[in-house]
Amino acid sequence: MESKVEQQSEPAIKLDNDAYGADVVIVMLPLKLYEVSINHRVLNELGELSHFILSVMDRHNLTIENVIEVTGLSDIQIRPVVDRLKALGFLTDDESELSERGKRLAYILKNIHGHKLSVYIDQNYTSYSHDWFIVPEDNSILEEVKGSSFEVPLPRDIRFNPIEDCFKQSQRFQNNYSEVLPKLLPEFSRVIDVSDRNRIWGEEWDVIFRTKTCDKRMGVPIKLELKEFNETKAESNDKKLCLYTELLRLNIEFSLPLGINWGELENIEPLSFIYSDNDQKIYNSMSFESSPDEEKRLYSDGDFDEQKSALCLLEHSISYIDENAQLYSRSNSFDKLWQRHEFSYDEVTSYILDSEIIRVEG
Repeated sequence: MESKVEQQSEPAIKLDNDAYGADVVIVMLPLKLYEVSINHRVLNELGELSHFILSVMDRHNLTIENVIEVTGLSDIQIRPVVDRLKALGFLTDDESELSERGKRLAYILKNIHGHKLSVYIDQNYTSYSHDWFIVPEDNSILEEVKGSSFEVPLPRDIRFNPIEDCFKQSQRFQNNYSEVLPKLLPEFSRVIDVSDRNRIWGEEWDVIFRTKTCDKRMGVPIKLELKEFNETKAESNDKKLCLYTELLRLNIEFSLPLGINWGELENIEPLSFIYSDNDQKIYNSMSFESSPDEEKRLYSDGDFDEQKSALCLLEHSISYIDENAQLYSRSNSFDKLWQRHEFSYDEVTSYILDSEIIRVEG
């Protein structure tokens, strides 16, 4: 791929024509499908009878004596379970009702424990400084990432082994449970202890990731505004999204008229001017690429009037041909080049504004 940069970069003229070029392109942020299992550690350790006691006492306002009558269990059978629930602080001393902790646990048992969520998540887990994104599997905002889609590049160091990949996603969640899970499962908002959030989320919950198979690659569409020409230096080693729009270049070469021996009279340096279809501007010079990847090119779908652009370039060039240059023969020619539009990951994702997409700040 040939890339060139000339010295001047200020646009010489802007064409007043709204029909030229597209300012917005749809790009896709690929997401991966996971099953997220949410379990309460204490409830995992308690048996079915404990679960039953917590459930019926909470739902029907029963006492332990009522539970014995309903189940037909003997005191010998039920007593070890009851004593353990009391020791854990889930029953009142007189065994007449659940304590506040017991009611909280009964709510978790009914609404949260054992719950499985199917969600799409981006895989940019190697960087903790970037925002990350979650979308429930059944959300209509998801679209198929097709072969013709412009994709946001996958980050470096992605784990293709499912176990390693899920481990990385799990690490990502560890410091964000209290922020993320209530958005995925609203019932969580009732059990968050803001005053001691880190301890609770670290000790109470097991959140397990598993990769789910999916017939199609899915992602979220992003309406990305193409930037005008701006010579920038790379900010980091992160992969960039690069797209290319059409340029038309006018090349003007000067030569001494034939048939006369001009002696030591020197030729004049050639001139060139470039019209940007995206910017709708003529540049005296700019960076360009002559043969970028075909799948990254953005074409104008018939809106680019080459003839009109060529005439504008010729008209524009006249003021740069001074009295001395007018004495020379000149040859005009045109060729097609490509303007590079480069976006960092953060630049692309800054255009994700839909409230249905859960954004977690990095």
